[in-house]
Amino acid sequence: MRPSRSRSGFTLIELLVVIAIIAVLIALLLPAVQAAREAARRMQCTNNLKQIGLGIHNYMSAFGSTPVHEYRRADEYGGTGGTAGNRAWHCMILPFIEQKPLYDSMNFSYSDGFYGNNNIVTGVNATAQRTTVSTFLCPSDGVECTPIDGVVNAVPGGKLGNNNYAGNSGRPRNILMPGQPPNGGAFPPHQGVISTSRMYNTSPGPCSPAGRATNTNVNVTVASIIDGLSNTAAASEFLKNDGSGNSSDPRRRFNYTNSAIIEKTDVDIWAVIRDGMAGPALNWAFWTTYKGASWAFTDAWEGHLYAHLFPPNAPTYHVYHDNTLRCFEGDTGANPSSNHPGGANVAFMDGSVRFVKNSINLPTWWALGTRNGGEVVSSDAY
Repeated sequence: MRPSRSRSGFTLIELLVVIAIIAVLIALLLPAVQAAREAARRMQCTNNLKQIGLGIHNYMSAFGSTPVHEYRRADEYGGTGGTAGNRAWHCMILPFIEQKPLYDSMNFSYSDGFYGNNNIVTGVNATAQRTTVSTFLCPSDGVECTPIDGVVNAVPGGKLGNNNYAGNSGRPRNILMPGQPPNGGAFPPHQGVISTSRMYNTSPGPCSPAGRATNTNVNVTVASIIDGLSNTAAASEFLKNDGSGNSSDPRRRFNYTNSAIIEKTDVDIWAVIRDGMAGPALNWAFWTTYKGASWAFTDAWEGHLYAHLFPPNAPTYHVYHDNTLRCFEGDTGANPSSNHPGGANVAFMDGSVRFVKNSINLPTWWALGTRNGGEVVSSDAY
């Protein structure tokens, strides 16, 4: 009689131990994989801003000034300057970021109008406005903006080319730095780097107070950047809204506070900061729905300009009154925002890109936003 032999194999306990070990290894590896993916996305974002920064720099070398941001339309409010406008500064740098055919397809002497009609996605500049440009999209955002007003959704394939990058417009002109003399409502030119044009030539138009209508057309030259190209920010990141007009993330909204202090004439900058950080940040859904909707089209609600006021990734405070944007988009208080942990990428006027932490010293942050403030910024201050 042959002796029976026992069958070899795993016991239940051994199997459970193996499964537990595999689970622990996955738990250890997953954060590392996620971190590696985010590092790759952040690197791509850095490359995007590098191209944008060099595009601004090369445009300036070719034309003597920074790209102009035509944030309204020439025939508004009885304007007699033609039908041009609604062209973001991004359009101007297209030939310098390897998008010359896209630039050539645009009619810069004509605006297709606002979101209230389908021209924005079917009109003269529809092809360009519906084109996605990867250089203008941060891969870490993860949100697509399709405004709920129905215009872009009503036309097949009508989604506009979204945008994640905004240009530096300094800070709202009504806000005073410590020790700065009041201007009494006669607002000076902005201290940022993007050239701006209101386009319509009627004054004051919707601007209130009337002094807000002054110095909205600004031509920024190399000679005017006296703080130095390496000490002056050019562009940074801007998280999009999904087009619904709502978000639980206050950085994906255009917010305001009930105090409206951000609009007051000759208001101290620290008072604005305390008010905004105390909150609550109230969402203005009508503005928010367009946040990041288009790189090409602008009527001052899409977020093509940002301010050096609140630190990166604080709640995004825009303005309080609609007509402030219709008068001058550069008076926004909106700050950079990103999904990169701890801060946001910022391109500088010398073409470099640096990662600025959320915890940056505020006077340093304010100084980086001015082209001619005369501040001294240490290289180890941020």
